[in-house]
Amino acid sequence: MASWQEIDRIRKDPKKFRALAAHLLAHIPDLTDWEKDFLASIKTESDKDEFTTRQSEKLLQIRDDYERVTELLGGFSVKIILRQCHEARLDLWEGADKEWIVQRIEESQTTIRRKHAGRLRRCARQLGLIEDDYDEAA
Repeated sequence: MASWQEIDRIRKDPKKFRALAAHLLAHIPDLTDWEKDFLASIKTESDKDEFTTRQSEKLLQIRDDYERVTELLGGFSVKIILRQCHEARLDLWEGADKEWIVQRIEESQTTIRRKHAGRLRRCARQLGLIEDDYDEAA
């Protein structure tokens, strides 16, 4: 989930807002009809100086739902952290996390959807792969 700072920053930058909407529309083939309509409507609002908080939240939610990342906050490689979490998954506290890690590995061994990055980071912290202090500072 996007932070308040990121939501507010993109809301006040209509050029970046429109560029992100256009990028998502052009590069994500499996958008819902509502998401396509929402992203397309951004183009028609070319006279706006800034967008609403709700529009920003939805834009970043669409990005987070579909966009894949190769790096976690703090510069950690998804490929490495995902592999290490998979190898140590039996030490995770939650059974659902164990299954989730297996699903992520089956989906991709090198990338993860942005919306899953926080959960992967949490699992990595739990397994001692990422230091709590460093991760919080990043």
